[in-house]
Amino acid sequence: MPHGIMEFMLSQTVSRLRVSPLTVEWITRTGDIRTLAPDWRRLQSTVRNRTVFSSFDLLAAWYGNYAGDYGGEPLIGLVRRGGRLVGVAPFVVHSGCLGKIPLTRVQFATHDAYSGEFLVEDDHPEIISAFFDSLAGETKFDLICLNGIEQGTPQFQAIEESAKRHRFAIEMTNHPNAIVDLSNGYDSYCQAMSRNFRRTLKRQSQRVSEAGEPAVDGVRLNSGIDRLESSIERLYAITEASYKLNGQRLRDDHRGYLGDLARNFAALGMLHLSTLSIGGRDAAVVMGIVERGCYYDVTLAYVEEFAALSPGAYLMQEVLRDLAERGVHTLVSHGAHDYKLRWSTTFVPSTRLFLFSRSSTARLSRFVRFKLASIWQKLGATDP
Repeated sequence: MPHGIMEFMLSQTVSRLRVSPLTVEWITRTGDIRTLAPDWRRLQSTVRNRTVFSSFDLLAAWYGNYAGDYGGEPLIGLVRRGGRLVGVAPFVVHSGCLGKIPLTRVQFATHDAYSGEFLVEDDHPEIISAFFDSLAGETKFDLICLNGIEQGTPQFQAIEESAKRHRFAIEMTNHPNAIVDLSNGYDSYCQAMSRNFRRTLKRQSQRVSEAGEPAVDGVRLNSGIDRLESSIERLYAITEASYKLNGQRLRDDHRGYLGDLARNFAALGMLHLSTLSIGGRDAAVVMGIVERGCYYDVTLAYVEEFAALSPGAYLMQEVLRDLAERGVHTLVSHGAHDYKLRWSTTFVPSTRLFLFSRSSTARLSRFVRFKLASIWQKLGATDP
């Protein structure tokens, strides 16, 4: 064997021996999350393929307020290589139904908002496989429910390989997200929309101005930080005056989450919390988080008394204008709700992935949710 080839093979063998094996650990107490902050933040600072929904500051706020009876029991997977954190799986274990069949499901902590994701080193999908291999051996569940894992990606392939090893059945649905393209500025965004959209904006602006002088303020990235606490209180008050609550007090866990989220990201210069007042009275509020040029919406509410003026839609345009001026190129809003058609550039497909275990409950749920409807359709097609 040529000497050069021998040297190459030896070097490759030595490199493989130097790679430490992956170890998986599961955290099930919210009190342990804070101890993860340094390692978690270090990892997220190095990962390109992620969004704010895998960040420590968002998930610490979520687990701290929702874990338990409302949000599910925390199950946070940690993968380390040689003691170094290289992957986080921010899960909860939740009792719910699919196809009206009660089951135990493992899902992302923010799943009910159609967001949530793995935080893993770029170009290392085997880390995701490690999570699933560990889950299959240690946790009793009927269903794993994920989102944003697209077919053809290394992440999907890693999950698919693990599913085959453990004989999990895979099903998929599409849950689109609303996108606003601000890459060419606010005026270009408006011009790309329909003529009817632009006429509606003009009429709406006139109606709001006739009702009283509009004013927008709040915390916008690095401006308005001194108004943070008053902005949070206004957020609570507007939400309580909306149709969602009809004057009832916002639940403590919702208050806690929104407040913690606002404070965490205001400290990082990433909070965009805007309030619209009309004639000196608060009418609407929009809260989001900005990271890497993307704005991710968190909540929107308007005072029911101002409903005829569509103050939420008016404020959204003011927010988009301000974001574009600050160099934000994209707004992402999870969920394809009809009202978002008024201002979104497009709806982007997003895959929801269901992995069913071999339990009888999981098999029945899969049949009812994904197979029974197609059978009825076939029967209907041949029914005279």
